[in-house]
Amino acid sequence: MKIHLFPERFGKATLIWMVYFILPFLALFQLRGIDLVVGMVLFCLFIFLYIDNYWNPNHTMRNVVFMTGIIAFFVFRHHAGYLYTGMYTAQALIFLKSRGQFLLGYMLQIVLIAVLLFVHFTGIMVINLPYIQAAIIMILFTPVIINYQVKWEQSQQDLEEAYKRIDQLSKHEERERIGRDLHDSVGQTLSMITLKSDIAMRLVHTHPNQAENEMKEIHQISRTVLQQIREIVSDLKHLSYDTEIHEACNALSKIGIKVDYVGTTTVLQLNQLYENILAYCVKESITNLIRHSEATRCVIEKVESEKEVVVSISDNGVGFPKAFQKGNGLIGMEERLAMISGKVDLTHSDKQGCCVRISIPKVQMNQGVHEGVAQ
Repeated sequence: MKIHLFPERFGKATLIWMVYFILPFLALFQLRGIDLVVGMVLFCLFIFLYIDNYWNPNHTMRNVVFMTGIIAFFVFRHHAGYLYTGMYTAQALIFLKSRGQFLLGYMLQIVLIAVLLFVHFTGIMVINLPYIQAAIIMILFTPVIINYQVKWEQSQQDLEEAYKRIDQLSKHEERERIGRDLHDSVGQTLSMITLKSDIAMRLVHTHPNQAENEMKEIHQISRTVLQQIREIVSDLKHLSYDTEIHEACNALSKIGIKVDYVGTTTVLQLNQLYENILAYCVKESITNLIRHSEATRCVIEKVESEKEVVVSISDNGVGFPKAFQKGNGLIGMEERLAMISGKVDLTHSDKQGCCVRISIPKVQMNQGVHEGVAQ
């Protein structure tokens, strides 16, 4: 059984932080007698409390109080340099869930620093302030920075969950709509076929001519059902570029990304299949932008000519790292565009945003209809 010093979800960074315990630990060996014994016990207790914060976050408030007390003991009893261990206490404050507990833990650190400065400036204790000024800065600012980072990560997680929830609700609403369409149109027509079939079976021996007429009507009704099903399926497959653009702009605006759209929201002389693929690519690009770009501004530009439609989506986000690998979304876009001789170009740089350029050729409307039937 493998023993872990910290929970695996925190990675190896927590182990690297433990390296900074080496210097204060070695400094303890300068002590003698009971001071050495007490120092070792308290130092080990400090490390235990620090690790316990990761395993039992509900113990953090208690642990922070004891850790601050241990630091105060070392600082005032032995050397002010032990104040640097306060960065572990400051880091532990991120486990305090309530705002009140966080402020209380943060105030303890401020009180410790205030008392330290008081005893120095009143002459009670001589402290080398330049030596510990970095520790003071870390203790004061680390909790604030880490707390902001945790809140930002939580907001991103909440946003991701919200998008999943919206996607689930959209699928549920679509299923209900399909059910209503099938019930209102196909269901009633099939009921009519069943009724007329019963009538035809009763008349087939006694009134064959009338039964034949009923069968002809059943044949005609069945063709109507087939057409209704085709219309429902066609409606399910259709994606509108205009709709996707409006939904994309609304989604970006809701999360604080400024959107500038250049061009018209309608496409001219583009058959349904090609517009479906264009709308899909726009939707996928905007989804990736929201999830990964960390952008504050997005520019969507549509340029349309007689031969093609080009949509460019650029942002001022973090871009992609040099070791960027294509994901399923981008690969799916390329595969769909390849079927209609379209293409997608991705221009990006690390920390300088990216631009997705989607180009789709125009074809004759009747050509697109035949292609759609073939599909």
